[in-house]
Amino acid sequence: MQPTPEKPSEQTAEHGEDGRPKRVADRVADTLLARFAAGDYLPGERLPGERQLAEDMNVSRVSVRAALQKLKTRGYLRAVQGGGTELLSSTGIEMDVAMTDLVRGSVTNLTDLMELRRTLETWAARRAAQNATDEQLAELRSTFQRAHDPRRAAKYRVEDDHRLHMMIARASGSIIYYHLMKMLHDVLHTALDEIRFHIFAGPQFDDMIQNHHRAIIDAIAARDPDRAEQAMYEHLGAVIAHVTERTPKAAKD
Repeated sequence: MQPTPEKPSEQTAEHGEDGRPKRVADRVADTLLARFAAGDYLPGERLPGERQLAEDMNVSRVSVRAALQKLKTRGYLRAVQGGGTELLSSTGIEMDVAMTDLVRGSVTNLTDLMELRRTLETWAARRAAQNATDEQLAELRSTFQRAHDPRRAAKYRVEDDHRLHMMIARASGSIIYYHLMKMLHDVLHTALDEIRFHIFAGPQFDDMIQNHHRAIIDAIAARDPDRAEQAMYEHLGAVIAHVTERTPKAAKD
């Protein structure tokens, strides 16, 4: 993870391309964008409140509020019902809604996406085994425990599964890969929803996923790139096999 950018203090002046001093709100927005790029927040995560951000950056809440509004307008953030702001995209780019519909409406398209995921995520698991920090390993363990806690409500299954894979993306140490995964956030979320709630459901499939996740995390924690890569390949390969084998042929077209 890249170092957190400097705080845009009210007393410091930065200049834009035209040579004019930037508004404090613009500098706050730039700082937040840099933090998004560094992977400090995941899509769907809430940002700290205005007061906390203002104190952290040594600026006024008015400047923070203006910066947040600017980022909402540009598609990076959205307001959360009940209060607060969450990260929608670290790139400001929303994936084409049609792509999520393609995945939702065709098992063939879903399988194609999973095969592409297998190619990408085996690479990421290997990199995570090489680059993950001790803090990231602890976060992976904690995320795994939460995702597979038997007391955890089933409605969180997709979010927990996706978060675990995003944590591996972060642990890979590649900002490019991490951003690619975040750009695909909605599409991957749709795919997981189809798999975990519509195609498969029940304790047997959940147990298989849990065992696969444990094997992946254990390999990453052991700093074993070959085993991590193989564990991810077997995990996504098994999901692909289940999708193709258990879905009637007519439904695949």
